[in-house]
Amino acid sequence: MLQVKAPNPDLDHVTTAPVLGQPAAAYPAAPRTGRAGLLAVPVLVISVCAVLGVVLAGSTALRLLFALAGIAVPVTFQAALYVRQRSLAGDLHRSQSSFRTLVKSSVDPVVILDDTLRVTFASESAAELLGLDAARMIGEPVTGRVHPDDRASLVGALNSPLTDGTDFAVRTARVQHADGRWRLIQATVRDLRTDPDVGALVLYCRDVTARVPAPGFDPELAELSLTDPVTGLPNRAALVRRLGAVQREAGRPFALALVGVEGLASEVLTPDAEAAVLRSLTGRLTRALRGEDWLARGKDGDFVVLVDGTIADAETVAARLVAAVGPLPIPGGTLHLTAVAGVTALLADVDTGEALRRGDLALRSARNAGPGAVHRYLDALRIEQDRRDALRTDLDGALSRGELRLVFQPVVDVVMHRTVSVEALLRWRHPVFGEVSPTEFVPLAEESPLITELGRWVLREACATIAALGDTDLGVAVNVSARQVRSGELVPDVISALETSGLPSSRLIVEITESVLLDDSHVLEDLTVLRQLGVRIAIDDFGTGWSSLAYLVGMPVDVLKMDQYFLSNVEHDPARRAMCRAVLHLGSSLGLPVIVEGVTNPAVLNLLRDMGHRFLQGYVFSRPLEAEQLADGAWEAWVELPAPVPTTAAEAPAQSAAMPS
Repeated sequence: MLQVKAPNPDLDHVTTAPVLGQPAAAYPAAPRTGRAGLLAVPVLVISVCAVLGVVLAGSTALRLLFALAGIAVPVTFQAALYVRQRSLAGDLHRSQSSFRTLVKSSVDPVVILDDTLRVTFASESAAELLGLDAARMIGEPVTGRVHPDDRASLVGALNSPLTDGTDFAVRTARVQHADGRWRLIQATVRDLRTDPDVGALVLYCRDVTARVPAPGFDPELAELSLTDPVTGLPNRAALVRRLGAVQREAGRPFALALVGVEGLASEVLTPDAEAAVLRSLTGRLTRALRGEDWLARGKDGDFVVLVDGTIADAETVAARLVAAVGPLPIPGGTLHLTAVAGVTALLADVDTGEALRRGDLALRSARNAGPGAVHRYLDALRIEQDRRDALRTDLDGALSRGELRLVFQPVVDVVMHRTVSVEALLRWRHPVFGEVSPTEFVPLAEESPLITELGRWVLREACATIAALGDTDLGVAVNVSARQVRSGELVPDVISALETSGLPSSRLIVEITESVLLDDSHVLEDLTVLRQLGVRIAIDDFGTGWSSLAYLVGMPVDVLKMDQYFLSNVEHDPARRAMCRAVLHLGSSLGLPVIVEGVTNPAVLNLLRDMGHRFLQGYVFSRPLEAEQLADGAWEAWVELPAPVPTTAAEAPAQSAAMPS
């Protein structure tokens, strides 16, 4: 808090000294009564000593004693008064120095006004803003250079107390430069008149003039165009202007910190309540900033801070801002907010748009990491984003260009020593990037309606490939996206694929995720219709969602596919082994076969087989087979199983349900 010590009424030389350029007239004249009362004491002592000296004139020793007393008392008093004056003057000087240091550290030009709206302090940058001398501005009314059409509204706004619970507002007016031109000045006003340590209006100013205002210029429209209407902060347009101006400055490092707040989109908040939350949040962030930092609103409701310093400084500021965000009380409860931040250096050879894009990439990386994360922009993030953008664009025509294909991963029955089904997996051979992992391009497809078209093609291609194998019982499993299930087109797509290929419905397995079963009733109706047609329904990645016996009872489900997450370190982790047994027992109790995915080595294979797991899938048996390999009968090849490990009676395997044929 900025603090200016009040003048001491007992000290003439202190009360008349200006504070940071404030003229002596700005202070009331020091009352003389206090000093006169103090001086009456030594005068009285001297008078008494003089009277006694006359009365006792016959005694030379006594006369000398009282004369010395009359001299010593005022000298002692004057010495004490001098010491006190020096102490008070030193305190005032230190207060002035502290105040000057805090104000000068602000990036924005600063002007301080008293109750009569006269300037009591103006920083050098504020004077330069108008081409004036800072000393000449002291004592002048703030409206002296304001456009006549703007004066009434500005004075009314500055004199009116704020009613929205904050101590700051944004005001804009035309102010005349020393060269006669009009400049559009926007000021963030901190109303500290009720603060006993300040008692003033503090204005943080900036020039937002794009060009000389035309006749009839409306400052209110200009303010709206550059200000976020809810928080009163500079908006993205003002941010871009400020960044352009800062990047033209040489020799000073700057950085950007983008803060994303999660939890603001709440159904319990009315528009008025949401606005109040944003203002409270803005107040928190403002208090967490350093004096030289500059806060604005970015796109999508994010907050952007222009940090005067290096990227390391920006990380420190961002961490403080993220920590400042937390639960906010709202009518009827508490709104739980979290935040993340991305930071990037503001370089002279990087344009404003690119700097903001880099900040967005760092913020996106932090969001992927989770609440509280602060990530710095790295070139690797840009490379990754450029690759993602290229893949997203190229994926749209990959099917028509013949770049997509299916491969097939066998599912092995370790009891009967045979392959019972294969899972159809989508692959993409990009002409530039080569083989692209499904974990990379499938999420991109799921972001758009393209995933439904791809799902329809995979169904047709998988059914046609398996049907072409001839007289066999081999089944095929096809992953179906939640978007395709919810579209209501799954049943017609499946029927079309079966009719076109001639594949018996009993040999098709449709794999869905657990969350799909929680969708509206039409999803369950569609799955029930598929089962009535003879198609089997499998729950993919079982065990990582809401897995519950209560939910599975009565659901249209035929197969459980246990997620490979359970196999991580299963050889050495008793808890994971217990979960593997629990999933198997759950499936057995419901009469549902359990397929274990991701079996990669013989040790895990032996362990699962000893537990009683019958249907396994993974690289321990085979890599995914191309369609040509499948047609050549490669799926019938058998990898010899490792010798079984003896088990005790207590570890006797559970009986697994048979895979329906």
